[in-house]
Amino acid sequence: MLINSHAMQGLQAIAVIASSMRQEPVPTTRLARHIGLCLSSTEIIVKHLKNGGLIRSHRGPGGGYQLHIPIKDLSVWDVVSCFGNTELPARTDQASPEMETAWALANQMDEAVRQHLQAYRLIDVLAHLPSVDAGDIQSRSLHTAFHLKPLRPSGPPLAPSWVFDLAKFTHAAHM
Repeated sequence: MLINSHAMQGLQAIAVIASSMRQEPVPTTRLARHIGLCLSSTEIIVKHLKNGGLIRSHRGPGGGYQLHIPIKDLSVWDVVSCFGNTELPARTDQASPEMETAWALANQMDEAVRQHLQAYRLIDVLAHLPSVDAGDIQSRSLHTAFHLKPLRPSGPPLAPSWVFDLAKFTHAAHM
């Protein structure tokens, strides 16, 4: 079993959530900026983590995602197993000896990877990372997948947006 890109992004998301200062909920927008993904891709990652029971969501203002399980109880395997199929294909009754040997080797390799990732505690990974605060995430926002032009500063409209605003617009322009 290879670790796919979604699993790597899931590990990054868990790291951001776990290392956020004061353990407050982390909004999806901040996760997206930190990981460098668009919002819809980040929501896919978060959905897998939530379905795996690793995080929980808080709705409304100040909402976001928090760990559902204490970080000291999580392993890298817990995150990786949320993404993709971790089962080997089923054996067939009419397999050749070569196929049986290949299946046994694949089974041993998958078991070795699983045991290694289960033994690698997530808290050990996070010990090497700095804690994440809102300012740090903002500074990384330049590294997202999209490079958009900054928004025009808000101010009075340059023209009415529809014909019924024309009277209000001409009245405001004369003041």
